[in-house]
Amino acid sequence: MPDHITHDILAEIVEVAADAVICIDATQRITFFNAGAQAIFGYTRNEIIGQRIETLIPQRFRANHARQVEEFGRSGVKSRRMGERKEIAALRKGGQEFAAEAAISQVHHDDGSTIYAVVLRDISARKRFEQRESFLAEAGEKLAAAFGSTETLTQVARLAVPTIADGCILENRTGNGFHVGATAHVNAVVEALLDELSDAGLRSPPQGHPLIEILERRAAVLIQPNAAATLVEKSRVPSYRAAVRAMNPRAALFLPLVAREQLIGALCLFRANGTFDSEDLTFAEDLARLTALALDNARLHDTVRASLRARDEMVGVVSHDLRNPVAAVKMLSMSLLKEPAAQDPDAREKIDLVCQAADQMDALIRDLLDVNRLDAGRLAIAAHPVDPATLLLESLQTLRPLVEARGIDLDLQIETDLPKVMADPERIQQTLSNLVGNAIKFSPNGSKIAVVIRRDAEGVVISVVDNGKGIAPDQLPRVFDRYWQSSRTDRQGAGLGLAIAKGIVETHGGRIWIESKPGEGTTASFTLREADDQQSD
Repeated sequence: MPDHITHDILAEIVEVAADAVICIDATQRITFFNAGAQAIFGYTRNEIIGQRIETLIPQRFRANHARQVEEFGRSGVKSRRMGERKEIAALRKGGQEFAAEAAISQVHHDDGSTIYAVVLRDISARKRFEQRESFLAEAGEKLAAAFGSTETLTQVARLAVPTIADGCILENRTGNGFHVGATAHVNAVVEALLDELSDAGLRSPPQGHPLIEILERRAAVLIQPNAAATLVEKSRVPSYRAAVRAMNPRAALFLPLVAREQLIGALCLFRANGTFDSEDLTFAEDLARLTALALDNARLHDTVRASLRARDEMVGVVSHDLRNPVAAVKMLSMSLLKEPAAQDPDAREKIDLVCQAADQMDALIRDLLDVNRLDAGRLAIAAHPVDPATLLLESLQTLRPLVEARGIDLDLQIETDLPKVMADPERIQQTLSNLVGNAIKFSPNGSKIAVVIRRDAEGVVISVVDNGKGIAPDQLPRVFDRYWQSSRTDRQGAGLGLAIAKGIVETHGGRIWIESKPGEGTTASFTLREADDQQSD
């Protein structure tokens, strides 16, 4: 192929390249400016040819750039990347700076002249995308750490300003109206005016206001230019109109906050200078989706906290208003058993039933209080070195009457030379009472329950083994769930025993688990940490 054809083809390729290709002479004046350069910098070829290359460089870099090109010319190096960090700043015709990557090469002709060729790529869109992705990731972390809807809204407003807007108003939806949940602005004086919007209460925007469009269409509403005049005209709340005038936005962007297919609010962004382009809209929609999810989670968290407060109040009533009369019933029924009239078998049986009912009520109240303490992290234990064999024997002493009444054989299997364990005897007795009580409930009359205590790698293991009907595989993962009960119809209690036992054991630093097969019985086991030598002294 002849040389002139090759040069023509190469020239055509360079001309249509999307990257900027710029040539300068030894005096650093522009001699070539391809179509890509015109698109990136905004100059026409006629405007820029003959201008010094510094025209395309921000003022603060111009002196160094001229020197660096001269040094490069003397270096003998054919080509190199421009910018120490592989990124430089360039200047468009309108004065806007942008990030770029560039490389420079030099060609020396036989006549002694030198041509420098610069290939430059505009990476501002990529940089903006990376920065916004980083921002959204950081925003997600901050919003995930926020507790409650008020804190979440405040976080969003602070994230939006100044990253994407000069001002931000977050609106909560209530029925067909809105009330301001959080605000932010780059100007502290204006922000003070925005803060007053929360005092306006619930507002029903008039027809034509962007919030009405949000309610009807659940789609973004963009107003630009001269957004201030439009919003003032469409608003009737004096404080809102005053806030808009103070912000004086040229552009306003209203985005719906939708979670679980429900419109829960609106994210309102304002810019005093400039407008929102398509990239801004995409970025803002991503932030709105993140906001809606975080706000919905925060509201659910608020609901849970309110439910917990209500439950705590209920437990307080149980504790103070029920325990005293239950104690009175127990005391009076025990006193009646000592009366001569109680010697009548029929009367004694009835009084015994009253005692048992009072005991069950007292146990239920204790379980509810323990669950409340576990949830609040206030379950107190006073652990100290204890001989596990002694602990086991004392714990089972009170259960023997229940076992004997059912004709069940209670078999104790205690390994010798067991080390002391760290335990709160009262709480471990409560745990064993729950586990053995369950075994008694679900074991047939005349069967056997084994309580085994042994040492293993985790410490000391205590197991309660019964020969009952066992637990179905699909129910086994749920045995420690709050209020779970087996499918038996003769339920007793509220189904809190295993959940409380789990809490007690884990507070001791141990582990509890259930193994069971239908028709082959159930084994409930838990571990206790060994007491070290210093603790045992």
